[in-house]
Amino acid sequence: MCSARAKKNLLIMDDEQGIQKILEHFLKNEFEVVIKDDGLAGMQWLEEGNVADLIIADLNMPNLDGKEFLKQLRAGNMYSDIPVIILSGSDDSKEKIQCLNAGADDFMIKPFNPMEVLAKINAIFRRTQR
Repeated sequence: MCSARAKKNLLIMDDEQGIQKILEHFLKNEFEVVIKDDGLAGMQWLEEGNVADLIIADLNMPNLDGKEFLKQLRAGNMYSDIPVIILSGSDDSKEKIQCLNAGADDFMIKPFNPMEVLAKINAIFRRTQR
């Protein structure tokens, strides 16, 4: 549940429109949802001064993939504390470990249960008090 303040902002980056629509549908009641098609557009949105309370990023996107986006996000101080959930169509344990070591807060395999995504988001917010 959200507190009395305005809804938290979720930045979702995925090049698959189906994933975008599913996540937006399940999350828009509790959060302000911003959708970008790739990591480059997501990074530009942040650099324009927009605030994300949590980011969901697909691992495989054009222009700037999830892993590179994560490296850029964690490299500077400005966005280094924003929680990130990585989505991947691959169940490759090595990829998962690399993303978690690079600063991802969670890693989910597609297809996923949108209610599980919501539960993980709320768990992250409980832990981080965001």
